[in-house]
Parts: sequence; C-alpha cells; structure tokens
Amino acid sequence: MNVTKATNNEKQAVIEFCQNTFSWGDYISQAWDSWINEGSFLVIHDDDKPVAICHASIYKEGKQVWIEGIRVNEKFRRKGYASKLISESEKIGKQNDCDVAYMIIVSTNQKSLDLAQKLNYDNFETWNFYSLELKKITSKPKIKFASYEKKLPSIIFSSNFFYVNSWRWLPLDNDAKLSLIKAKHIIYSENNNTTYSVAVISESEHFDKTLLITIISSSENKLQEILSYIQYFAYNKNYKRIQVLTKLKFSQSHEGLENKFTFNLMKKRI
Repeated sequence: MNVTKATNNEKQAVIEFCQNTFSWGDYISQAWDSWINEGSFLVIHDDDKPVAICHASIYKEGKQVWIEGIRVNEKFRRKGYASKLISESEKIGKQNDCDVAYMIIVSTNQKSLDLAQKLNYDNFETWNFYSLELKKITSKPKIKFASYEKKLPSIIFSSNFFYVNSWRWLPLDNDAKLSLIKAKHIIYSENNNTTYSVAVISESEHFDKTLLITIISSSENKLQEILSYIQYFAYNKNYKRIQVLTKLKFSQSHEGLENKFTFNLMKKRI
C-alpha cells in the first residue's frame, strides 16, 4: 500500500469519488489548491487511479498536526486505506516535531469515530456548528475589541482554548492572542465591567468570502449583541457566509442563527 503526494493531474478523479460525501456535496474542490501548495496532501492509488486521500497540516507553534479531508472511494473501503493515511500523517507530524494529532468527526459518523478510537484517538471536546444569516445592520452594534493596553476578559486566561482557523482548531496561546488582538479579531460584550460574550473572528483560507467565528463564552441573553456585530462586519466586508463554531449549546433560538450539526474534536499523543 503505497502513499504518495497528490498532484493536480489527479484532481478530477478525486473530485468524482468525493462529490457525494455529504448531502450537500463536498469541499475538496475548494480546498484542493491550498492543500497542494501546503504540501503533505496524501493519496493512495489502485491501478494507477487515486482511490483515497488525506491532508496533513503542520502547526509548529502548537506542535500539532491537523489531519483533514480523509476520503476513500466507496468501492475501495474496508481495505485499511484510511488507517494508512492517518498513520502516514502522524509520521509527518513526528518528523516536524509535533507531539499531538487532531481531527474532527461529525458526531453521527459512528464508523469514523470507531476507526479513530481504534487508532487510539480520544474524544477530546464536543463542538457545535451554526450558520449565521447574512443581514444588513444599519447601525454598528456596541462591542469591544480586546487590547493589551486594557484589561482583557479574564475568560481568555482561565483555560486552554482553541479558535477555529479554516476549520482547523488552533491553540489560543499568547502568540495567537497577540496576532488576533493586533488584527482586532477578538471581540467581546461587556456591561458594568462584566464580560458576557467573547468571540474570535477569522477568515477562511480555503472557502471564498467565508467568515469563521469561534464563540468562546457567552451569556445567551447577551449573545445577540455579538451576533449582530458579526452580521454588521460581514455585510460591510462583502462576505458570502458566516459559520459559527462553539463548545456551547444554545438552548434558545437567536435571530439568524441556525444549528447545523455537532462534531467531536479527536486528539492523540503521537
């Protein structure tokens, strides 16, 4: 079972067996060019035809390898191809001094969850994905931008948090905080020195005009302030879609916010 690097010549053949991965299709065609450029885009062939793929992304700051886009042609499943691709991705991580591997799996995908557990991955965290309706907001909602010149919301320092960047979960460490603060991408709502909601803004590197929002904490009755600002920001920057990721499960409905699905963040020490 030989694993090689994917090439642009294989793009159409891969897209053909990925086109029905989800009910809405797949995102492989949108991520393809970025994955080729980043490297570590792996493929397995059968009779010189690509039948399985996977991408490994290295984040040296967090010493982590992010494993994504595992796809196997349905005619070639149950042959160990997915396990082989994950194993090769872990090797790439080790070669780059990574000590942990992550991947996300939709909570209803029991076969993939079973495979990950068989390969010694733990269900590290459960996350929820919401879409937020694009909407014109005429007046700028009152939120605050995190700044090192002022006291940061204590919640940012109270635990180890991730933020989502191009559907990869990255540690919100000091370097990340500094970069995000400089870009005015950490926002929060506050009243009488009480912080109600904190969110991180990022733009997808793979999907055109897509805004990704990580909600770290929120009081539900104050969440709409953050959501309204995001809509204001997205409309004025001409984004096409807003995707919200959070460990929180909102019990009440919020205007423009639609619950899409839940997934598991899987983790393994390598």
